[in-house]
Amino acid sequence: MIGIICAMRQEIEEILVFTKEIKEECYRNFKFIRGNIFGTECVLSLCGIGKVHAAMCTQTLIMKYNPDFIINVGVAGGIAPEIKIGDIAIASGVVQHDFDISSFEGRKKGEIAGIDLIEIETTKWITDKILVCSKSINPIQIHTGTILSGDQFICSPQKLTELKNEFGGIACEMEAGSIGQVCYMNKKEFGIIRSISDHADNSSNIDFDKFIKSSSKNAANILSNFIKSYRD
Repeated sequence: MIGIICAMRQEIEEILVFTKEIKEECYRNFKFIRGNIFGTECVLSLCGIGKVHAAMCTQTLIMKYNPDFIINVGVAGGIAPEIKIGDIAIASGVVQHDFDISSFEGRKKGEIAGIDLIEIETTKWITDKILVCSKSINPIQIHTGTILSGDQFICSPQKLTELKNEFGGIACEMEAGSIGQVCYMNKKEFGIIRSISDHADNSSNIDFDKFIKSSSKNAANILSNFIKSYRD
């Protein structure tokens, strides 16, 4: 079974288009949708926006369904200048940019207390397989690198520059970092697929509303290709 996590209704709707044998279940205030995607049993979850929602949903998904691995699918704001709206960002690792214990000696911004990591790497075979499955979808451009998460919708060139200087990264959003942390702590393999809906600048709130549907569809198409072929 594959666990699939989306934060928003628009993101999960594009995956439900190719999901069959749907059975909805509610557990601990989260909606879970069990179904069949190209012959593979999957459970989809709608976690809600933000790191706490995402972490709670991920832990609940693991404890109730124990999927073989988890894929987080959705949209994000682009950080790297070469990334355009509609492009795909595939995470090689995730960072929580708003986690800050750097006031303590020897600690760095983004370092997570308890596991003492700044970046949590995604599962290599999943990331590699997603990359291979992405190449057949044209004309979408594929980028891989670090995705930054924080409980902030980035809509500021100044904040964007700050994030670039502190962490680098290719995209920013509000869930993947906490999903990665929960998977890491549960020793659960995971991957992240994000499609760019905005540039995290002054117009990001306008672009987000305009492009969320098309960007969600791009991310869902990548997931579709992955599920079709991941056992090969």
